[in-house]
Amino acid sequence: MNTNPLISVIIPTYNKAQYLGEAIKSVLNQTYKNIEIIIIDDGSTDKTREVVKSFDDEGIIYFSQENKGPASARNTGIKKAKGKYIAFLDSDDLWLKEKLKRQIDFMEKNSEIGLMGTACYEITDKGRIIGKKIFPVKNEILQKDLIKYNPFIQSSVMTKREVFDKVGLYDENFRESEDYDLWLRIASQYKIANLSEPLVMKRYYRRGLSPAKDKEQLYFALEAKKAAVHRGQYSKWCYFYLLKSWIFMKIPFSLRRIIRIFLLKKKFYKI
Repeated sequence: MNTNPLISVIIPTYNKAQYLGEAIKSVLNQTYKNIEIIIIDDGSTDKTREVVKSFDDEGIIYFSQENKGPASARNTGIKKAKGKYIAFLDSDDLWLKEKLKRQIDFMEKNSEIGLMGTACYEITDKGRIIGKKIFPVKNEILQKDLIKYNPFIQSSVMTKREVFDKVGLYDENFRESEDYDLWLRIASQYKIANLSEPLVMKRYYRRGLSPAKDKEQLYFALEAKKAAVHRGQYSKWCYFYLLKSWIFMKIPFSLRRIIRIFLLKKKFYKI
């Protein structure tokens, strides 16, 4: 067993130059050092290129493509990756310095795990901590909960490179919730896990999602759930969760916001 395997860190970015430098620094500051950083510029029109080039580090690899969306950008990164493991970081999020070390130690000891996330801190656009999200950690619970909601933060996820040979890449037909669709496919073939430690800082914006964007996200999440039931990953009675998601998508946006606020206060994260 290689005790120091290479991790490919994939950072897709689109017009996030104001946050990208801080995200890159959070990777360079990791206590685990055998990494390559693959930055996929998805057609940015700001100073993204200049931010990347300001880092004099041979471990940073920069690719630019025309704007095709985050699923395409992540797929480009996966195809370029050389590591045994792949970790994803959104360009406006941050990692705590022990993030990769904690995850790779766990995954090297538990070879059956194909997908691993962590808890996270929620931060404002200015970087102030405003909350914390903690998800189930054990495979048995996560497998049951995954059809109900997405218990993985994209920027917390580490997976094996071999996983994509078995389940495929991100589905680029998904304009939203492409990560949820992929997690469901991975969970159909591998065990999954979370660490209870918050090792990621996930940025949330005051403006939030627009009503149209919110509805699109819910629609594609519903499509991911539907595909999981259709391929036999979950039993037919799980159509109940699809119906619940469909009803939630149909209610007015203002009411959806109120329901979410209530659920967050109760520490439920299931819609």
